[in-house]
Amino acid sequence: QGAHTPGKELDFWAVCTKVFMLMFVAEMGDRTQVAMVVLSTRHDPVFVCVGSIIGFLGVTTIAVLCGEFLAGKVSERMVTLVGGGLFLLFAGFTLLQAAGVIHS
Repeated sequence: QGAHTPGKELDFWAVCTKVFMLMFVAEMGDRTQVAMVVLSTRHDPVFVCVGSIIGFLGVTTIAVLCGEFLAGKVSERMVTLVGGGLFLLFAGFTLLQAAGVIHS
């Protein structure tokens, strides 16, 4: 049934609530949400919503499968450090683009 940490069992609704709150707060106001607002002004909002849900399902599925694969092979600390490093790398790249130093 997937990887888990002994002694930290959570029931279905506790996990669902935790993940929902994390994703809701993390995604609020990000670029994807702004893109959905723009797309909804140009296309049927129901189609935009369905497309967004399907896209997010795909991205989330990949993340969960990668997490399950990495569980026990790589420490949570290493995953956090790599994730934070990538975040800083992308932030620097975005800053350089905004400053006109690099073009994409």
